[in-house]
Amino acid sequence: MITAAVFAGPPTVGDVGDVDSFQKNARFLGAASGFLTLSPSCTPTPPPATSPSPSPANTDQCYNLDPTPGNLTVFSAPNIARINLPGGAAHDVIYPVLTFFTNYQLQNPTAAQVPNARFLYSATLTIYSAVLNDPTIIDPNTGLPAGGAVTFVFSPDRFEVDRSLEGNERARTRLDYTRAANAGIEKAALISAGTLTQHQADDLFNKPMTVRMDVTGQARYVTDANVTFNMRLFGD
Repeated sequence: MITAAVFAGPPTVGDVGDVDSFQKNARFLGAASGFLTLSPSCTPTPPPATSPSPSPANTDQCYNLDPTPGNLTVFSAPNIARINLPGGAAHDVIYPVLTFFTNYQLQNPTAAQVPNARFLYSATLTIYSAVLNDPTIIDPNTGLPAGGAVTFVFSPDRFEVDRSLEGNERARTRLDYTRAANAGIEKAALISAGTLTQHQADDLFNKPMTVRMDVTGQARYVTDANVTFNMRLFGD
């Protein structure tokens, strides 16, 4: 039997988990895409990343694979997608929905089994704002002053395959998936974590900010790869 006490007063965190966004309308805050290519022959080589200030993203990045398949190729694709938000775009939460279109091939060109073929990438989102220049604001990821930016790591934003390949084995994989989970860029979470005070959090959401996606990864025994990174933001 459900008692009337369950419905007395506004819902609590214990009731709905996220009081700040409860019953609020979600608003579209923009969308952006970036394209990553791994190839034996990229032309031209990737240009330097643009600055954190509001400016175009470096949306089409190509990285050369090590010519020796068994060697590890490490790549970093900063600023591959970004959305510049005006002040007041959201009140309490910015919720990212990220979609990844992944196409890659593993191949062992030798007759012997190899134990360590791999392809992985990880996407992170970073907020850039003048508010975060306050030296009292500490980035929880580094323990150092934020210096204008705070990075958010959402665990589903990572793809990894690490496996053995039989002699002369080839495997082409295409995979599309979307990250839509509980975590977002939340004012209440930033306050409860001690990253921002209430005043700083309000100021952050009331002033312009940039949400930028950066990607890092590794490849071994990969002949080619293409990944499209799609970011859509919602707010309350």
